[in-house]
This record gives sequence, C-alpha cells and structure tokens, in this order.
Amino acid sequence: MVDELDLKILNVLFEDGRASFADIGRKLGVSENTVRFRFQKLVKTGVIRKVTVLVDHVKLGLKNSAALMLKIDPAELNNVLEELKRLREIANIYQLSGDFDAIAVAYGRDLDHIREIVERIKKIPGIISVNTLVTLRVVKTDTRYGLV
Repeated sequence: MVDELDLKILNVLFEDGRASFADIGRKLGVSENTVRFRFQKLVKTGVIRKVTVLVDHVKLGLKNSAALMLKIDPAELNNVLEELKRLREIANIYQLSGDFDAIAVAYGRDLDHIREIVERIKKIPGIISVNTLVTLRVVKTDTRYGLV
C-alpha cells in the first residue's frame, strides 16, 4: 500500500526525476536509505512502472498530433489494441465505453504524416472506422498527478 511518504517521494520525482535519494531525503526530512528502500518498493510493486525521459515532441520535429476515435469489431478488439501498441507514432491508447471503443493519440511531423498514420490504422483488420480529431492547440500536457 502507498502511504503519505511514498506520495511525497513521488511528488519530488515528478518535479525532478533526476533527484538523488539523498536530495529527496533532505527535502522530506528522512534518510537517504529510507528513500532508496521506498523507491525500490514502489518499483517492485509496480507503482513506478518505468523510469524514463519525457521529451517535447515538437522539439523532436513532431509538430502535429491528433486524437483518433476508433470503432473496432468486438471480436478483434484485443488484436487491434495490440497492433496499435506496436505503432511508434501512437503515444497513448485508451479503451473506452460509449460510442467509440478506443482513442489513440498520434504524433506526426506534419498533417501528411498524420494522414499516413490514419491510413495505416484503417488497414488494421478489425478497425470499423476512425474519426480523426487534429489538435489545434495543446492547452495542457502533464504526466504528473496531484498526489498530496
């Protein structure tokens, strides 16, 4: 179970993923070993799924994005989702309830690249339809959560 100290450690890491265990301990008034132990527990239990780098897609040349609202044949749902996971241009995939079965967020160099991605997705067996919503402006994008 995650407690208040774990949440505080996560909040520090959300702000600076390179913070050392010693720095986190000083900020929170606990020992470096306590932070190390808690961090390792969070990794082992799957609370921390992966330690990685967060990049700005625009600065990498991926200047356009789109939300792809997908209708999928129910018999092919899992196969389609697995196929979508393999596409490197797809950043996020969410299975939904309601009118659409899933939403995928795609990043592309330009609108032609987004169109190419959509055309590839339309060819996946089990895709019934794709409703493409091109991003006009990014208002907020954040991987942090308000934990404490």
